[in-house]
Amino acid sequence: MQEKIFEELFENYLKRNLSEAEEQKLMELIRNGKYDDFIKGKIHIMLKEETGSEVMGNEESAYILRCILSEPNNNREVIRLEPEKRNRKKVLRVIFAAASIIALIAIGNGLFFKSKTSITTPVIEQPVIAENTSVDFSGKQLIRLPDGSTVLLNDNSTLKYKQDSFGDKTREVTLTGEAFFDIKRNETKPFIVHTGKVQTKVLGTAFNINARNASKNIEVTVARGKVQVGDAEKIYGVITPNQQIKVNKNTLVFEQNAIKAEVVTEWKNNYLILDNLNMQEAIAMVSQKYKVTILLSNEKIKNCRITASFLNEEDLDHVLQVICSVTETSYSYSKGVIVLDGKGCE
Repeated sequence: MQEKIFEELFENYLKRNLSEAEEQKLMELIRNGKYDDFIKGKIHIMLKEETGSEVMGNEESAYILRCILSEPNNNREVIRLEPEKRNRKKVLRVIFAAASIIALIAIGNGLFFKSKTSITTPVIEQPVIAENTSVDFSGKQLIRLPDGSTVLLNDNSTLKYKQDSFGDKTREVTLTGEAFFDIKRNETKPFIVHTGKVQTKVLGTAFNINARNASKNIEVTVARGKVQVGDAEKIYGVITPNQQIKVNKNTLVFEQNAIKAEVVTEWKNNYLILDNLNMQEAIAMVSQKYKVTILLSNEKIKNCRITASFLNEEDLDHVLQVICSVTETSYSYSKGVIVLDGKGCE
């Protein structure tokens, strides 16, 4: 009964026929995470029906979804397209309808995915956004920055940057709370994270910053590469893997210590991040996390690619359902082993 209510609310949401009370009810149902598969399935079906193929191509579908997920709700801009005339209306319908659905998923668990197929799609231009527009993220989610870097944001944390913060000379963001950064290397554009008066500067590396309001300190820990920590007046130090600089927020007194990065970043272990992996790599990560054996019945399944973020301690069946819906496979249990079956990708 509850599932039928959800489906009716969902369909009316897409038709914009919900009252304020009904919309609030829909948001509450989405937040519990039980209907993620239904929503993601809707996106998949829409893409398939409108484009005449299974789904859009890797780069094109990923870009469209990334644009939608990255925009603040109150600053949504029109995505300008230059497709062939005969495809323009279909593509626009897909984008804007998908935008409505993805906005709902973002409220629930922020999952973003894609799979590997081939299809001719229009060239998509970057949205025109004012230079001083601020892009804000809050809560547990995986963020893709304009330069290709990724940030895994922890609970009760925020990340902000201006559109012109990724300019010709630097790449700059502001963090409140805790996040793990994996930064694309660029020798000519240092990446700077602002946390209060403290600045963390890198060229390309992976590191964790804990700057929670409840703590009197800011802690920068390096997992890979080299990181410079300081403020506007001086450099506190340069640290390498398994080293940490701890800075008092008020006095700016700091200390440098040796510490295991894996201990500091243990909070990430509850998450499952499949970042543009082929299915062989993805299944290996799922197998390791859930301590199960997963086999692929068709060698071509290994060629399929997937990007997905599971951030709410989802159970194994939920993860498999999402993976299968994206890659058009099915799974079954056989003598304690999970088998994925499907036609795969070329």
